[in-house]
Amino acid sequence: ILERKISKHLKETLGYEVETFVRTIEEVAEVAKYKPFPETELTAEGNVLYVGFLKAEPDRQAKAKLISLSNHVNDFHFQGRELYWLRRTKAGESEYAGQLFEKKLGQPMTFRNVTTVRKIAGKY
Repeated sequence: ILERKISKHLKETLGYEVETFVRTIEEVAEVAKYKPFPETELTAEGNVLYVGFLKAEPDRQAKAKLISLSNHVNDFHFQGRELYWLRRTKAGESEYAGQLFEKKLGQPMTFRNVTTVRKIAGKY
């Protein structure tokens, strides 16, 4: 209900649709502390972990489509309504972007760097 209210207000204010993703403080805290990959991968120089927030947990087939994109640069892990994307390169060097993931999953998403998610969780 809150997502719909926020989305409606944004559309009225901005004049266009804005996908809205709401999580409770507890859910954000769980996302922030979740370790989808080994610590050595998470702390390796140049590696960056992103969290993709989805409206709903994707079905098994959609997950398999996205996981098939895994390679030496990109790795993926699902946990509930979140997609964890480990990128082992700089942003400009990865051939992937959120639009490709949305297409594979069949639903909108928004990505945040895990550092940002942890700062938000720590604030509350």
